[in-house]
Amino acid sequence: MRVEVRSRVPGGDRLPDVLVELAQEQTTVRELIRAAVAEQVRAWQADGSRCRALLDRQYLTDDDIRAQAATGMIRLPDREPVTPDVEAEVDRAWRAFERGTFALFIGGRQHDLLDERIVLRLGEPVVFVRLTALVGG
Repeated sequence: MRVEVRSRVPGGDRLPDVLVELAQEQTTVRELIRAAVAEQVRAWQADGSRCRALLDRQYLTDDDIRAQAATGMIRLPDREPVTPDVEAEVDRAWRAFERGTFALFIGGRQHDLLDERIVLRLGEPVVFVRLTALVGG
């Protein structure tokens, strides 16, 4: 089964929409995130530095932001323009999901648990939405 996964980030560049190939329509949130992140990395392999920046923008956690705020400046990490490691990016995306850094919607319904079983339907939208804290709480 092929599913289109869209990523949305308020006010800026975002990861490309990708087609994810799954063995069956029933899976878990964890496996869907794994497949989507792996495909996002593959889609941008030719431009490693751009891929790195987009992955950082999508999956930078509140803990990362707080640590940077303590230094007086919040910015995306400076990194060597190397091809991201798929497994490391998948792990980071799972942690970001568990911390509420981004939300996952399938067919307009939000899913909150990595091990939640989901059934994907052909043509049903899958969207990763980067969440941003509002000023003042």
